[in-house]
Amino acid sequence: MIRNLTFLILVLAGSASQLSAEEPNMLWIITDDQRADSIAAFNRMIRKQDDSPLGKVLSPNVDRLAEAGTTFLYTFNQNPGCAPSRTSMHTGRYSHRTGVYGFEYYDPRGMEHWRPMFPEILRDEAGYQTVMAGKRGIRAKHFANNEWQLKQGMKTLYDVNLGYRNEFFKAGLTEWHSESIWSKGKMGPKTEYYFPSDGEKLAWPEEKDAKPNDEAEIRKRFDLLCHYKPGGNAATATGEIIGGVNPQTVDGTREYHFVQAMLRHLNQEGGEYTDLTGVKRQGLDPKRPVFAYCGFEFPHTPVLPPEEFRKQFANETYKVPEFTDRELAEFPPQIQKMFGNWNTDHFTAEEKQQMIRDYYAYCAYGDSLVGQMADGFIKFSEKQGRPWMILYVCGDHGWRLNEHGMASKFLHYDIDLHNPVVVVSSDKKKFPAGKVVRELTEFVDMAPTFLAAGGVDVDDKRYDYLDGRDFAKTAAGSIRPRDYVIAQPTWVIGPRAVIRTKDYKYAMRIRPRKSLGVLPANAGKDMKWAINADLKDVEPTLFDLKEDPDETKNLAFDPRYEPVLKALRTKLQNIVLGDQAVEVHWTGKGGSPVKISNFAKGADDNKLEVPEPNPS
Repeated sequence: MIRNLTFLILVLAGSASQLSAEEPNMLWIITDDQRADSIAAFNRMIRKQDDSPLGKVLSPNVDRLAEAGTTFLYTFNQNPGCAPSRTSMHTGRYSHRTGVYGFEYYDPRGMEHWRPMFPEILRDEAGYQTVMAGKRGIRAKHFANNEWQLKQGMKTLYDVNLGYRNEFFKAGLTEWHSESIWSKGKMGPKTEYYFPSDGEKLAWPEEKDAKPNDEAEIRKRFDLLCHYKPGGNAATATGEIIGGVNPQTVDGTREYHFVQAMLRHLNQEGGEYTDLTGVKRQGLDPKRPVFAYCGFEFPHTPVLPPEEFRKQFANETYKVPEFTDRELAEFPPQIQKMFGNWNTDHFTAEEKQQMIRDYYAYCAYGDSLVGQMADGFIKFSEKQGRPWMILYVCGDHGWRLNEHGMASKFLHYDIDLHNPVVVVSSDKKKFPAGKVVRELTEFVDMAPTFLAAGGVDVDDKRYDYLDGRDFAKTAAGSIRPRDYVIAQPTWVIGPRAVIRTKDYKYAMRIRPRKSLGVLPANAGKDMKWAINADLKDVEPTLFDLKEDPDETKNLAFDPRYEPVLKALRTKLQNIVLGDQAVEVHWTGKGGSPVKISNFAKGADDNKLEVPEPNPS
């Protein structure tokens, strides 16, 4: 199922010179929970080897994208959870500028600090037709129901939403589905339905519609590995599915059908047609440019690669990341909390091998889908004679495979935050083939990149609210490089903020421990607490990335690094707590109470001089 990106080869050969000078068609591809080292091209750029430090990976299609385009190798996400990360991408703004720190449902209508998301601007100001398929992942209530909003005459985030889990499940185009059952006035257990290739339905766990032996049959047939805590065992575990085999073939999964639905839509010009899920749609206007978004969910749990890809990794033995008692002892309480829920150091050696093998196999399968989507999109654009651009994001955040003793996300490590971006374009002057940009870039850079490519003047004062930069300017070297990037991993562990330079990484708690987090109950309270708190109370971590790239030795209390820590802490606090910092008591309705802190306005100027450590 791995397909060559033949059209990318044509572009490298110079076929793009025949395209017109119109606004380009644009394709945005995002994967989910995908670590940077799952891509061989990125490993070659960083380590001069194809494989991950753990072992074998396969990514021929993304490798070809990198060959044909410009790789922004050191791109970092703003918040390592699906919903807050995707909100930052869609808005071009940091979490502390939107007030969206986690998985809260938010309705920002009528709120002074809010600005349109970039797909809205492309549609309303640049004349783009916008279409999406798959996981959008933002929890914006005012964009929750695309079809209902259209019937009410309301604008949606994307003109056309071709569907996600529910829509493809109802059409029988999926391998699994999950839902919460409403029973006796409350939400009951989540049920996952698996649809093997022969059409048989199995329910998990056993409920009223499950056959007596479904659970045992599912575990056996799908070779499931579920997360379990110390004291438990894999045979009875019902936690997140982190390994197993997909019940469908490569062309039977939901995500395969995301691609097919998008390509069918792109190839409909005018008139009405019926999409893959049975919905009647209006075809595209060939005179207007298209912005297409494909939100893949691989390799997010449940990690179930199809057998065709799984067998390619079956005999691999991976190097499992080491985890030491010393590192555990240096965890601050916030990280200890995550470790208590997601540690894997008690897994057997074979369970750890399966976890890693199946993860990379699922990434390899996803790579084939990325290739199909890119191929089809370029073919569509060249058939129109219109220029084009593809922006590929390797994960909305990363995923740990026993690094720091855990299998999870949501933390401040590079494994969680580092997600390279590749931009491939028919305009090779803006995004040269094979170019590697090693300057620090961020997820908030995507919005201004798409807007600028679509003809929107992002230098106009109307867009001063954007926190990001146009990738094209970074590639051209026409803008001063950033000295740092920031992130705010808040979900699960509670409010925490991170600043990273090329050489150092500093993270800290930004609310007192008694606080439950940035939730409606305490939004806007104690916003200056961290400024005057003792160092031990902010639970700091400091890593010297030159000496310790794996981030295993916490130097926050090492006297030699006191000057470094002071500079990083001061800068980070001023930015996330005092430079237009927003917190919202989200109520799920428009007009929620907003608190804005601006005691350090202008602190986020992308400049930071970090002193040398004290002599030993």
